[in-house]
Amino acid sequence: MDMKVVIVAKTRMGSGACIGALTFEGRSVRLIAADRDTNDQFNQEYAVGDVWEVTCEPDPDSIAPHVENVIVTAKRKLPPLSGLYAFVMRHMSPKVGGPEILFDGLTGITSAGALYVAERIGVPSYSTMFWRPDQALQRDLHGKRIRYRYPTPDGGRTVTLVGYQEPPHEIAAGTLLRVSLAHWWRPVEMPDGELRCYVQLSGWIEPSESSFPVIEVEQPASLPSQIGQKKPLEVLQDVFGYDAFRPNQDAIIDHVLSRRDALVIMPTGGGKSLCYQLPALIFERLTVVVSPLIALMQDQVDQLRAWGIAATFLNSTLTHNEYMATVCAIRNGEITLLYVAPETLLRPETLVMLEEVAPACLAIDEAHCISQWGHDFRPEYRQLIDVRRRLPHAVCIALTATATPRVRDDIKASLDFADEQTFVASFDRPNLFIEVVDKGNAAQQAAEFVAAHRAQSGIVYCSTIRQVESQSSTPCNFTVSTLYRITAN
Repeated sequence: MDMKVVIVAKTRMGSGACIGALTFEGRSVRLIAADRDTNDQFNQEYAVGDVWEVTCEPDPDSIAPHVENVIVTAKRKLPPLSGLYAFVMRHMSPKVGGPEILFDGLTGITSAGALYVAERIGVPSYSTMFWRPDQALQRDLHGKRIRYRYPTPDGGRTVTLVGYQEPPHEIAAGTLLRVSLAHWWRPVEMPDGELRCYVQLSGWIEPSESSFPVIEVEQPASLPSQIGQKKPLEVLQDVFGYDAFRPNQDAIIDHVLSRRDALVIMPTGGGKSLCYQLPALIFERLTVVVSPLIALMQDQVDQLRAWGIAATFLNSTLTHNEYMATVCAIRNGEITLLYVAPETLLRPETLVMLEEVAPACLAIDEAHCISQWGHDFRPEYRQLIDVRRRLPHAVCIALTATATPRVRDDIKASLDFADEQTFVASFDRPNLFIEVVDKGNAAQQAAEFVAAHRAQSGIVYCSTIRQVESQSSTPCNFTVSTLYRITAN
């Protein structure tokens, strides 16, 4: 079927988005991307206030109360709507009052005040609606996600913010809110527990605006550049155990400690991480490190902790209690280095927390991910310029080992770096030697090479399991600790 819809809500769903819309006949629909299983950025092309003509079909996997789901198979963008607030008020009148009126009055309440629906209470015939609360909602930062609390004598009722808007301290009474029900869920540790759909705040619409307001956040007037009397070389020797800096490290560190942004191009193994880890020990405030892979975060945090440095990360490997304990430590000023994935950094609750603690430094590792010309472009990295603007007192250092001149220019333009803020280290590696020889008896040649390097470690690459087994059984007096087979698709 074909329909013309107005986008009324856009909420976070991993790297993609969940899209709420109203048809011109007043029907509420949730637009499901047909490519959601193969496209990490599904539904990101939509914006609140857009008008689209869509071809769609019913979602065969819909489970009540999520009956509004439709799968979009084709779409065409039309000119935007100028009067979004009036359109909603005309086509889907909001409920007015307290949270007890939400979803036909079928909401239950957890001990913490969170609203939900469950089968034992009753399941409504819909999962999206508009609400105008009769009292102001206050921002609550005590959970893993930002919540808004409606005041009641017994502590309040809360809904979790899942939209993209800037979260103000207070949402005024009478604001036009879109609320929805999350998917059925229960904690992993309670496999026999009750399935629930929790109430979410998808967004709000202003009477005279088609876009949402940007909330100005007060920043500290100034940040001290350094504390204590220790010099970088002293920190290098006392904490990291090195006698001297590698080439360019001292110049980059002095540059960052002077609170000047820097783009660092340095080969793998050249000591990039020290260029932000060492300043982090001199700055008074937190250093935030953007890293694209959980394994990289874990390795660096483990190493830093072994040196006695207060480092941690926020990612999906943490349990809820571990996540909350980490956030508490960050807010209390107990953490020196915080590692986050760009997706985590861009979440509203992370940004609000960082605005409160006002980091001294923002380090962007694997910065080639910013560039659309890079081999590993990630759209979330492109949004880091917005993070820089929200943290104006944080010096920024971007680092990568793989950046062509075109990629470097793109990184600098994306982060608003000047040319004089670029450091390019030599990629000459005198400790590496590459030689190509004619192939004869490959097994014998490998055995002779290994025999000439006794008591040393190395890797012998083989293309098949049979070759691995044959090579490892060759009598050349060396021990095989681990066998790997790597194949190319």
